Formats: sequence, structure tokens, C-alpha cells
Amino acid sequence: MISVPEALSLLRENLPEPKVVYVPVEEALGRRLAEDITSPEPSPRYTSSAMDGYAARWQDVQNVSELNPARLTLAGESRAGVPYEGVVAIGEAVRISTGAMLPDGADTVIRVEDTNEQGDVVQIMACRKQGQDVRYAGEEFVAGTVIMAHGLVVTARQVALLSAVGAHQVPVYDTPRVSLFITGTELAHHGDGDIKPYQVRDSNAPMLKCAVREAGGTLVNCMHVEDDLETTVDSMAEALEHKSDIILCSGGVSVGRHDHVKEAAERVGFQQLFWKIRQKPGKPLFVAKKGRTLLFGLPGNPVSAFMCFQNYVIPSLAALQGVDYLKKSLSARAEVAIENSGSRTDFIRVTIRDEPNTVPTVKPIPQQGSHMLTSIVKADGYIVVEPKTTLQPDDLIEVFRF
Repeated sequence: MISVPEALSLLRENLPEPKVVYVPVEEALGRRLAEDITSPEPSPRYTSSAMDGYAARWQDVQNVSELNPARLTLAGESRAGVPYEGVVAIGEAVRISTGAMLPDGADTVIRVEDTNEQGDVVQIMACRKQGQDVRYAGEEFVAGTVIMAHGLVVTARQVALLSAVGAHQVPVYDTPRVSLFITGTELAHHGDGDIKPYQVRDSNAPMLKCAVREAGGTLVNCMHVEDDLETTVDSMAEALEHKSDIILCSGGVSVGRHDHVKEAAERVGFQQLFWKIRQKPGKPLFVAKKGRTLLFGLPGNPVSAFMCFQNYVIPSLAALQGVDYLKKSLSARAEVAIENSGSRTDFIRVTIRDEPNTVPTVKPIPQQGSHMLTSIVKADGYIVVEPKTTLQPDDLIEVFRF
């Protein structure tokens, strides 16, 4: 058996390089950017009006008041999408709409409420400063500015900005492809109401399907495999044909006569990275590699499978998406003494109390049994406690959120 740090180190050394694809901007939603995005053009693209009003020259309006208005000849109009083609001359003004291009010659916008239009003349009765209500080209950013950083998850906000600067195709990390197969002749579908006394409802398939999606992966297929070597071999070969980045097996990785995952993996060409870790739960975890495909043989016990997924599969899915982690950990203080008197690293499930203006605290949930699904349902996360170690109250510990 190897230690948890040794297992994580071996895994990091064997992670495949993430793949980069270019997708239309609207298909980038929820994906991670594979490089910094620089804008090909400035924002705003052109100098425009921030208000409905009149574009004029500052020299014509700088001294106006209600008692001393300026009378300017209306030379035309600049509308959004239909700019004024001429040059605003001395003594002239042009009607202008919000967002419309500021005409050449004009440098100031006077709001409608500060004017009085009469025929082909507009009276200007107030103007605070030169350049008032003008949006200048490039005032937000100039062409070549980095507007989004590598690794950013694209949301609707980013889609808006990418579209605004004309970014049609954007580089993102390809979504990791995951194949899942669940071993166990004793398993019944979770929706079956009437099952045999010797059967158990399958909770691993629904759990792992959702866990893959939560971690940004795409499930390409899911199979139920009976405890038979040849069937297991065929299922692994099929998963490889789907060009999966990760193959997740649930069950069949221990030392029983009907545990075939390890042998089947070797038969189809996988090279073992490690098998069995000094940890609980999840001791029999098996990890192998063929080409750029990683195979995780998770324990069949649902809690053990979930904890191995959290500690090993999620970091692998993160790496395939170009980042070090998908979930941020936090530092918290132990509320009570937390002891690991055993010889294996313990993934202890905890609740987190996080109140304003205080350091978060954690305490173990009462039931830690690896056969108890409530030990992950009632917990907010887990802490890693090394063998023969006791955390005292108020000791700081890193907490990994579920």
C-alpha cells in the first residue's frame, strides 16, 4: 500500500495534457478559457453620446445660461446606426440620440432638458463642461487589452462582452469525456420498487453520473457489468472505443474471487499506477493508465466511491480543464478534539459552522461508517487526518467542501 500523498503525486505525474478546442461564443457557456482573451478592438468602438440631446462645439455654448442662451442652427441629426455625415460648424448643432456617433466638429452634448427647439434653431440654456455626456472611443479599454484571463469559466456576462468585441470563436478546454461502468450482479435499478431479498439498489450509478457533471465532465456512456471477467474486459474495451479521458469503474477492485476490474484492465492494456492506499474509506482504490486514458477502479461501497471521487477524480477532471482545483478549500478550527488512532489516513466527514466575522469551525458528524450514505449527506465536507494524530480544539485544519 502507498500513502495518500504518494498516490496524489503519482496521479499528478500521469495526468494527460488538457485538450483545447475552439467553439462559437454561445457554446462556450460553462467552459474554461484555454488562454487569455485580448480584445481585437476598443470599447467603445467610436465616440458617441451618452444622452439624447444636441451635439455642438464647446466654444459656442461655454457661457450660456437661461438668461443668455445660445441660438444654434440645426444642421441635421445623428441617430444610433445612422450617423450625421457632415461636420458641425461654428454656430451649428446636430440632434443626437443616446449611443449615436458624435459628429466631426462637435465635442459636447447638451441634454434635451437644457434646450428649446424652435423650427430650425435650438436654444442652449445650460452646459456644465466641455465634453459633457460624451462617451469616448476606447475609454473602457483599447484594442489589444486582455479582457478575460485564462481559466475563467464563461458565464452569460462573459458571452456578452465576447460578442460585443466580435469574438466569434473562443479557445476553451475540451470537456473531459468519462465512461462509467458499475459492477455487481447483486445490483438492482434504483427505481425498482420490488427487489429480491439478496439484492441492493444501485446508488453508485446515479451518484457518479451527477458527480461527473458537477465536476464539468461529460458522461459518454454508462454500463452495468455483471461479476464476470470476460464481460468486464469487453466493457473496458468498449469504453476505450468511446475515446474516454477517464474510465470510472465502481466495485470489483478488491481481492475477492469475483473482483475482476484489475485483471480486466491489464488484459486491455492498462498499466497500473497504484492499487490500495493507506486511507479510510477507500483503501482498495485502483488507478491505471493507457495512452491518455486514466482508469479509476473505485470501491463498490458508495461512501468509499464518493470519497475517492472527491480526493482523486475531481483533481484529475480539474487538470483536464486546465486548472489546479475545481473547489476551494478553507481553513477552519476544530470545535472538539478529533483523533485518528488508526494506521491509515482518515477522511473524516465534518459539518462546517461559518458565521459572519469569525473563523469557521468544524466538527465530525457522529456516524462515520463507510456503509452509511448519511455520512456524506449530512456532512459539508471532509478533513484529512493522518494516522496517530489528534487535533485539539481550536487547531486549524484544511477543510475540503463537498
